[in-house]
Amino acid sequence: MMMKCKEVSHLIASSEAEDLGFMKRFELRLHLMMCKHCQNYADQIKALGRGARRMVGAQEPSSEDLQKLEDEICDKICNHGGGAQH
Repeated sequence: MMMKCKEVSHLIASSEAEDLGFMKRFELRLHLMMCKHCQNYADQIKALGRGARRMVGAQEPSSEDLQKLEDEICDKICNHGGGAQH
């Protein structure tokens, strides 16, 4: 049985996907290959993670760094349809 978008989005946003067994991980990857909405949501979460990791090292982020992060997030959201919506 195919995973539902709600389950996939929960796994993507949490660290639970790392602990999945082979079959569940396969189902997750299969769903992501077939569902553009979940694929876009996964891309957005990855972009947020990259931005957050860049900011962790900085004590006080510069306005330029914050603007770059905002631009990257807006680009992902605006160009990919806003993520999983079903």
